[in-house]
Amino acid sequence: MKIFGLIILAFFNMNSCSSEKINQEAKQYIEKVTYQNWVGGVKGAGGGTILNIILLKSLPSNMELVKIHFQEREASITKLNDLSYQSSIRRFENMDETVHMPTIKTGLKDNQAKIFFKIDGKENFLIIDDVKEIPMIMYPSAKPRNN
Repeated sequence: MKIFGLIILAFFNMNSCSSEKINQEAKQYIEKVTYQNWVGGVKGAGGGTILNIILLKSLPSNMELVKIHFQEREASITKLNDLSYQSSIRRFENMDETVHMPTIKTGLKDNQAKIFFKIDGKENFLIIDDVKEIPMIMYPSAKPRNN
């Protein structure tokens, strides 16, 4: 029975080490992650957060960024070019009244993001600890015309 327990423990330890190696491999590609809150200046525009993921080098062909968890919300990740990815999180709508968008429990701190990625089709995640805030955008940014 002790041998069986040791085999199970060794198996879980190997999986943990393997997962940690994959996460370290993925982390080497990420230069920085920033976020910028925005609000629309007119009724119906709403508000949200734009996340930018800047890479140090292009991802290999067997690796893709899938989604991100940030400040109790989830969004897909879109490739802009080989070194830039972006995600947009809608925080609230204000068509007739302000309606906050649903949240999820992530257990992350406000400046942490969890990036989900796939390597050879297998999903993993990486936690980024220091997501930098960029000053808020308040639309419309142009001054209104007086007619």
